[in-house]
Amino acid sequence: MPLSEKQIKSFNEADKRFNIWVGAVRSGKTYASILKLIDVIKNGPPGSGMIIGVNRDTIQRNVLLELYKFLGCDPPGTKTTETKIYGRNIYFVGAHDEGAVRRIQGSTLAFAYVDETVCVPAPFFRMLLSRLSVPGAQLLATCNPESPQHWFKKEFIDRQNELDLIHWNFQLEDNPSLDKKYVESLKKEYTGAWYARYILGEWCMAQGAVFGDFDNDNVFDNDLPAPSYWLASLDYGTVNPTACHIAAVSPKQWPQIRIEDEYYYDSSKAGRSKTDAELADDIKQFISWRPIRALYVDPAAASLKLELRARDIPVLDANNDVLFGIKVMSKFIANKNLVVRKPCKNLIEQIQGYAWDPKAAERGEDKPIKINDHAVDSCRYLCASAFPSGQLSHPDEEISYDQLRRKVYGDDSIFGFNPQNSGGYM
Repeated sequence: MPLSEKQIKSFNEADKRFNIWVGAVRSGKTYASILKLIDVIKNGPPGSGMIIGVNRDTIQRNVLLELYKFLGCDPPGTKTTETKIYGRNIYFVGAHDEGAVRRIQGSTLAFAYVDETVCVPAPFFRMLLSRLSVPGAQLLATCNPESPQHWFKKEFIDRQNELDLIHWNFQLEDNPSLDKKYVESLKKEYTGAWYARYILGEWCMAQGAVFGDFDNDNVFDNDLPAPSYWLASLDYGTVNPTACHIAAVSPKQWPQIRIEDEYYYDSSKAGRSKTDAELADDIKQFISWRPIRALYVDPAAASLKLELRARDIPVLDANNDVLFGIKVMSKFIANKNLVVRKPCKNLIEQIQGYAWDPKAAERGEDKPIKINDHAVDSCRYLCASAFPSGQLSHPDEEISYDQLRRKVYGDDSIFGFNPQNSGGYM
């Protein structure tokens, strides 16, 4: 594949201690950085190397698949934590929290490659730099922009004139392999701060409303065709409210995700908390005749999940990563692909009032204000867990019915309610 001028420039100039590729999604920065990684493995100073990502899966998906395409051989399995390339020992390390520091203490490295650097904890990154102690050692790093107050920008990129550091800003036009129609489609998927960061490649604050694109087009009150299948999600509270939502999903129709119904129990308003058994009975009745494929629940709600499963409800742990969920949900809302039935008043009100925390933004963090957000959390669980790619236009790429069944039951038994209890199979 031909390289762009920016990709060639970054490859030739990446001879500093810190070499950083920053920019929009799909802008060709990772492709160029992996080419440089191969060059460093072959020609850099002798010693071991390390490839780092948020977790082992992202390392495989974002780095190793492309790296081994260049090398002309199959990548190692996803459980592998080290390999040899051109005679060098190379270690794979996931760094999703500060505890990952322990995994690299004592290492002596000739190079390190960091994927999604803004998602790596600052203490881990600082420890990593101390491990790059071989003379001539290099760091290769990629990232999408985040807040201008992010530690990585302030401590490193903004100090380019003080450090042995170089960085390049990539935009979509710097990737010559992208089809023009795809680029236009990609631009429509992001709005607000996400557009500035992921399309324009700019460091900007997330300010104001989180879901600023939510408007009357995201609310409906008319009858729509029967969906392909049903899903549900639940945010559990004891002192706080418990919120549950039913979604009608139609991959081949528009809108594809319809929040049809809402359960909302606020113990502070009701004057008492319900037991897990009472809540599970409520949810069973709330789901009623709808043959849901899965109910996504906060992984921390262990006791409630037991009660729900005892009632033959197919429960799965939700992806409760807040920022990831917001990104996925924002794309659906912006494209008017997620709509909410008018009677779901708690969800509608909370989406409209969901705002970024300005104090967190000053610290370089993207965090919503944690007030009156339980219905939003429930909807976020559904979007992030069932549709992690952020689209349904190719439903075969989403989790399949059989995969869901095996995740819930661990075997090939019939997936769905017990017909004696619910009146039918899925």
